[in-house]
Amino acid sequence: MTCKNLFLLIFILGAACTTQAQDLKFGVRAGMNMNILKGPMETDDDGNEVESYDWTSGFHVGFTVTMPLTELMGVRGEFVFTQRGTDRFYDGPSYYIFQPDSDPIYATGNSKVNLSVTNSYLNLPLTGYVRPVEWLEIFAGGNIGFLISSTAFGDITFDGKATNGAPVSLRHELDYRYFIDDPAQATYISPVNTVTIGGEKIPYPHVGRAQYMFAQDRGSLYRVIELGGVAGLSVYLNKGLYLSARANIGFTDLTKTKADVSWLKLDNNNDFITRNDKDTNLSLQASIGFHF
Repeated sequence: MTCKNLFLLIFILGAACTTQAQDLKFGVRAGMNMNILKGPMETDDDGNEVESYDWTSGFHVGFTVTMPLTELMGVRGEFVFTQRGTDRFYDGPSYYIFQPDSDPIYATGNSKVNLSVTNSYLNLPLTGYVRPVEWLEIFAGGNIGFLISSTAFGDITFDGKATNGAPVSLRHELDYRYFIDDPAQATYISPVNTVTIGGEKIPYPHVGRAQYMFAQDRGSLYRVIELGGVAGLSVYLNKGLYLSARANIGFTDLTKTKADVSWLKLDNNNDFITRNDKDTNLSLQASIGFHF
């Protein structure tokens, strides 16, 4: 079944059920997430992976509306704030661009990048559930998420040579605000960090922003809307209080091709190489909730 057909089925079911609805049950749930991005990794010329993703934690909190159809089954809609993201690492051949918006200077060498990404969503899952026994609920359905905040922080270490052969070695922090950062935006301190290239002191940032090596605006890296699937189970401690575990699996590509550029190399014209690949969310949640 395609993603389109899955969501169509879920929403048709929800609309059809309104004519049969019993009393609605309202509730709240909150808990912790473990999150990671899934997608192809960059590889060097020998085929070795130089990029990786790792799990990171977050939290969620929200409201639920349950519509029982019978004593054993029903549908549920939710409005949930959720922190997702990943820890992203790069260690391999790379490049660095000084003064991208004026008189750019290019260097090649090796980079080590550590980046902790946090994407905050308003999620609207709609699920159907069955209760094979009174204390156990099994549910599955679809989810639409709206990205409301996208940030990252970390650092970069670069060692290499400029195009004239001058050695370059630097390290600085990274602090990304994907929605609002401008091209070539960075924070400089006094005295300014510099490297010497061709007898001239060339400044580099104390803190690089999301587009600090871009001369032109490439927009936010992450898309605003995400479609996905949800599946899990809940164990009821009494009629209202429950513990729940679920998996949220993204179906749609999270990243915009224009902003998703290779960290490995530039093309022969020193332009960015875009990555036309698919990156998706995976989030595992543990919750405690209550139906009123």
